[in-house]
Amino acid sequence: MESALEYSKYLMEILHRIDAGFALAAVLINGAFILMVLTRTSLTAVYVTFLFNCFATIVWNFGDFMVMATADPFWFYFSLIGTGMIPAVMFHFVNALVEPGKNRIWIGIAYVLCLPLALSAPVALMDARVRAFVDGPLWNVLFILLLFPLFSVSIGLLVRAIRRATSRSEANRLRYILIAACIACFSGLTDLLQIFAAPVPPLGHLGSLIYSSVLAVGVFKHRTAYDLLAAMRTKLDLLNELSAGVAHELKNPLSSIQGAARLLHAKAGDHALGETKQYLSIISEEVERLNGIVNNYGCLVRPTKIEREPILINRVLEKTVMLMRASEGTPRVELNLSPESPLCKADAATLKQIFINLIKNAAEACGPEDTIRIRSELVSPWVRITVHDSGNGVPSEILPHIFEPFVSTKANSMGLGLAICRRLVDLNGGTIEAANTAEGACFTIHLPVADAPLRSS
Repeated sequence: MESALEYSKYLMEILHRIDAGFALAAVLINGAFILMVLTRTSLTAVYVTFLFNCFATIVWNFGDFMVMATADPFWFYFSLIGTGMIPAVMFHFVNALVEPGKNRIWIGIAYVLCLPLALSAPVALMDARVRAFVDGPLWNVLFILLLFPLFSVSIGLLVRAIRRATSRSEANRLRYILIAACIACFSGLTDLLQIFAAPVPPLGHLGSLIYSSVLAVGVFKHRTAYDLLAAMRTKLDLLNELSAGVAHELKNPLSSIQGAARLLHAKAGDHALGETKQYLSIISEEVERLNGIVNNYGCLVRPTKIEREPILINRVLEKTVMLMRASEGTPRVELNLSPESPLCKADAATLKQIFINLIKNAAEACGPEDTIRIRSELVSPWVRITVHDSGNGVPSEILPHIFEPFVSTKANSMGLGLAICRRLVDLNGGTIEAANTAEGACFTIHLPVADAPLRSS
């Protein structure tokens, strides 16, 4: 009997030392992450909140390590400072990552709720009543009541961001953060449940080590992508500014040429030779075409200011189709609109331009007796719009590049219309895709559903 008790005591001591090792390892690895952030990143909100997270984890793990190493109760209360702040810091970090600049009021409320728990720990060293509160189950109950909703909302924000991610790499980066948040929540609860004598092993320090490592992978993957995009954005902004200036300067001589051609045509009158009139007409038509190219090019490269607000997508489609029906040569347009009247968060003027471009393209692909079918439907969290023509479809070798500038299936087109559509859809937070079906080409647009109510017009 005594040997069994001694063996059990020896085993508990080994587990105790392993747990202390995990706590110390978590301190060291989070310290390394802090140095990496300070030396290799810009101190934007994402990285600052990641620093806060690392610091809170260090305080918690170092305090617990010192408790196990020295048995001094001071370090227990020291560790609770970091423990109490972790839910608010994690909530702040997730918001800074997926919704920068938003939810500031809720972030402030999270800190206001967590700060008293964190500060109660050092106060407990001086006040017996506060010490009784911290040492008893009430502190843990309140902490769980804060931890669960804040981490649940954080996980919900990450899941929504993954679903809305526009690329696989972005979704993968966010999945690392999601996995880390789940590990932190689960392992932290195993430690808190010890006070209720729950039959679960305390995994908090091991969890914090794994959590910190997985979280750092996601953060530094974000940094790599962010730095690359920032460098590309700087070069593109410079190129766009130069291109917009060139397009603007071209419009002046083109206007002069067009004006001179019209003046010559008017002065020549009926006495001009037919060949002369023909050449003057060609000059006017070609200048008009060049003006259209310059305007489209300017629309593609110049900064576009949009005002995204909740709008009824069905109303925009109805007005656009009514406008297009008034144009000669437009085939019959069939609308199949969702009865739910979905609200999307977008800019109505740019959406109208997108739909006009798509309908024009569909009209050019169809015959006069064909039908263009437009459909809207709610596929939460998106509003989906499809424009389907009954033409011959897009050639398979061109289809993967159809939204790139200067790619077109028409010999007399510059191929800027669909590139402009993609740019405007991106600015509205949506996606656009092209596919061939048995009946023709189909263009599909996804726009984010509006969270706010419709604004009065």
